[in-house]
Amino acid sequence: MLKGVIKRIHILCFLFILNGQDTLTVMSYNVLRFDGNTTTRAAYLKKTMDYVRPDVVMFQEIEHQSGIDLLLNNVFNKDSTVFAAGPLASNQYMKSGMIYRTSAFDLTSNVSLSTVLRDIPGYTLSIKNAHANVSPFTIFSAHLKASQGEEYQRWEEAKVLYDYVANQDSNFHYIMAGDFNVYDPSEPAYRLLTDSMTVDLEDPIGDWNRNEGSHVDKYTQSTRNSQLSDGGASGGLDDRFDFILFSDHFTKKDPDLKYVEGSYTVIGNDGNHFNTSIIDGANNAVPDSIAEAIYYASDHYPVVAKIAYTSKSSTSPIAHAGGDITAAIGDTVTLDGSQSYDPNGTIIDYAWDQISGPAITLNMSGSVKANFVVPDVNRTTTLTFKLTVSDNDGEGGSDFVNVVVPIIGGYTPYDIQFTENKGTGEDCYPSDFEGQNVEVTGVVTAVRPDQTYPNFFFQDPTKDEWAGMFVYVKSDYTAPSVGDLVKLKGDVAEYYGMTEMKNLDATEILSSNHHVDPTPVAAASISGDCREWVEKYEGMLVQLTNVSVSQSANPDGQWYVSDWSGTAMIDGYLFDGNWINPEYGSHFVSIIGVLHYSYGEYKLMPRNSQDFNAPVTAIGEELPSQFELLDNYPNPFNPSTTIEFSAGNTDLYPLRLDILDINGRLVATLINGIPHTNKIVWNGQNSQGHLMPAGVYFARLTSASASHTQKMILLK
Repeated sequence: MLKGVIKRIHILCFLFILNGQDTLTVMSYNVLRFDGNTTTRAAYLKKTMDYVRPDVVMFQEIEHQSGIDLLLNNVFNKDSTVFAAGPLASNQYMKSGMIYRTSAFDLTSNVSLSTVLRDIPGYTLSIKNAHANVSPFTIFSAHLKASQGEEYQRWEEAKVLYDYVANQDSNFHYIMAGDFNVYDPSEPAYRLLTDSMTVDLEDPIGDWNRNEGSHVDKYTQSTRNSQLSDGGASGGLDDRFDFILFSDHFTKKDPDLKYVEGSYTVIGNDGNHFNTSIIDGANNAVPDSIAEAIYYASDHYPVVAKIAYTSKSSTSPIAHAGGDITAAIGDTVTLDGSQSYDPNGTIIDYAWDQISGPAITLNMSGSVKANFVVPDVNRTTTLTFKLTVSDNDGEGGSDFVNVVVPIIGGYTPYDIQFTENKGTGEDCYPSDFEGQNVEVTGVVTAVRPDQTYPNFFFQDPTKDEWAGMFVYVKSDYTAPSVGDLVKLKGDVAEYYGMTEMKNLDATEILSSNHHVDPTPVAAASISGDCREWVEKYEGMLVQLTNVSVSQSANPDGQWYVSDWSGTAMIDGYLFDGNWINPEYGSHFVSIIGVLHYSYGEYKLMPRNSQDFNAPVTAIGEELPSQFELLDNYPNPFNPSTTIEFSAGNTDLYPLRLDILDINGRLVATLINGIPHTNKIVWNGQNSQGHLMPAGVYFARLTSASASHTQKMILLK
């Protein structure tokens, strides 16, 4: 996965060079209590630095001046003298420092911000060979307090930077890099840095959640799953501690000095080493020798990003499409390229093009300013536009701008859950809203009886599939009651393939005493691994009917029941009362519960004793009174025949329809799963699409508990 990211970085850099801009690589790296005696790890660091070739590196955990000297002499300047070091922070241990390429930068000043723990040094750099329009910038290196429970102290340390920046002018370009030790985006320190009008830092890769496989490509610790003699953290890759954040000059305001979109990379993180060591198995992001070097050098992965600047020798025009825009449906948005300029001539042509998002009519697309009307969309949407400029010498430049249309409210769990995209890896039909903060309204169907973490489910009562959703809450949250119609505002996330809401900003109880009828299902419809016909019931209140215990409780208290269609797991996560452990063969008229998905399995979770042997919900044809294969027609046939069967409500359980030859060999499989019709045409071909010879064939229809066969004759 990251190979593709790195390839994209190279392409972007090439484009910037063509457009009169050069690139520089910024790195942040916690090097694990590095001092003058760690010569073996210095050799591994050199391998990594030679591979990445950074222009400026912000280091954390430098123990003494001897540590920065060893880095400078044995890692960066071992083969030539092209790097210099900035002064170390003034605190007594685990200092932060900087090493920079002298051919790229001049260090013009530095500052050390004193905090309650470790000082935050800041280094002001001027880029050599830069155009006069390129501003100097300051890069800070922070190592905030480690461990859970220290959130307030991390906030206090971050506030030191906040106070310093508040006293700078509006043109103060700066980068904040380092090991922040934050555990999620809701931490006060992270929010102070990224959500403040004063600090105004931006995180190029956005939110994440610790120890969650779907965000593994953002994690930076640990490179090891067991401890080495250097004492670094073990446990594998499950946390994002290391960051490079940019003031909005780099992301929105300054066409001459900008962050290269898509360049942010965790070196060595290929997305396949969640909770494992970087050297466990193949690494698809870096060569094996580099993965090994990162493993032995530190317990953190290095993080890099690229910045682009207008060079002094550039004659190409610089396009500036303006800052990103937030707009509402129906607004007229103006795209403004008036900040574009040509260092040695005149821009004679402007061209605006839409790159992504729903198609719109772009007015005045050949002018310095273009406009369009925001279309009607039903979810938060980003429209991206490209501005291309040309000058009187025939040279060109380009820039991009995003127009974001935020849609927060008006959703139900059905809107969030429904998708036709199965996803990859652990993503089992992930929500199209993943990562968005939205308002969702539904009726609460179950609340976990846990005063500390009362997680719950809520549902759209007007839908009979894709209608339910899990809500994960933080400690001491006051949960609503079953039957409450609630409006929730929070983040949509995927956790091991399960769609959930978390980080709730608000809970509003609109009314109470609503009733949600359970949806009747067969056991095969709520069991197994990720499948569409099961996934559509995730988070919903459902009901099994006429089942018997087919496997007694395992060590986790889970047991299994079976009906005519198959087997389903019963789990006590939501149960309020003494969880039962029925004997093998015990019969239940019905079992009601919420269908949950975790760790690759579906499980039915009853809420209380009343969910066992509950009155049977009217189920129509869900349990078929007939299961038979009807006569196909025509028969004999040439070239095709229609096979018809009767099996009740075919949308509720899987079937298989095979074509066999006279010797019983499989010719083709026409249905394997949930059928969406009770008629299907066989065109006389096998599974490879080849026409079969004339003769006798058999259609065989199979469910979990029955099988029927029909004879057919193919004529030529």
